Amino acid sequence: MENLEDMAVFARVVARGTFTAAGRELHKTTSAISKHIARLETALATKLLNRSTHHLVLTEAGARFHDHCVRILAELEEARAAVSAASDGMRGVLRVHSSPGIGQSLVAPAAIAIGKRFRDLNVELTVGDFTTTILRRGMDVLIGSRPFTAGEEFYSSLMAQDLGPAPYVVCASPDYLAREGTPAEPEDLAKHNCLVHATQKQDPHAWQFARGNSRFVVRVNGNFRSSLEHAVLLAAVEGLGITRLPLYSLSGELARGSLVPLFAGLIQSDRTIKAFTPRSESLPAKVKVLLAEVEARLGS
Repeated sequence: MENLEDMAVFARVVARGTFTAAGRELHKTTSAISKHIARLETALATKLLNRSTHHLVLTEAGARFHDHCVRILAELEEARAAVSAASDGMRGVLRVHSSPGIGQSLVAPAAIAIGKRFRDLNVELTVGDFTTTILRRGMDVLIGSRPFTAGEEFYSSLMAQDLGPAPYVVCASPDYLAREGTPAEPEDLAKHNCLVHATQKQDPHAWQFARGNSRFVVRVNGNFRSSLEHAVLLAAVEGLGITRLPLYSLSGELARGSLVPLFAGLIQSDRTIKAFTPRSESLPAKVKVLLAEVEARLGS
């Protein structure tokens, strides 16, 4: 594999015309420059330069390779400059507000990851309902999936961006399924203890499914319901019953095998996670980085 440093040395030799001149500019000896070129020619299995006492002449292969080297090195420098510019924007304070369930399970882990990557950035995350007072606090971004409680005037000051769908999973612990049996079809949930997240936008006891092009609802009941998503998750892990929660809040437990997914491909959800930001020509780098992290976690 050709070494980027060898390619950079080769380009500098061609630009300066001699090994000596390139060595002075790169603070390398002439013999070190010669080793770079020799290593590159060995890797490519072709001669790049015809050398004499006073002159260097590119071979035909060397001329073609030089053109590629110049382009690759320019693109690398452009990439470095872009990263540097983004890093320059990762300072100061990033103020984020999110609805409760999304804030705890999705936005908080994303914000923590950003804080670890950019130590000069102070992240402030608040969680709660969306109201007109939030923007007055100078929020950079609001993340949720529900409509605002305010009117159109409030919406007009914001830009909305879809971050991605929030698929749901119906699941239970292996202990529960071994004890109570595994439901074969969604309709079988009527015979099971179902754990309900009580603050869902629609009727929390009406679990939505799709079979082919047909949508249908199964009404569920059980001995545990909570407005706290994490409490419902813990109850499911403890084997209390079957629950239906967003994938982003379950992914860790599913990966560990603490919960087992049911009815793959049958679960219906129209929920979309959205970001709301103050209107501007372009988003600040710190907001872009956070939203990319949230999107990546939604896709995992």
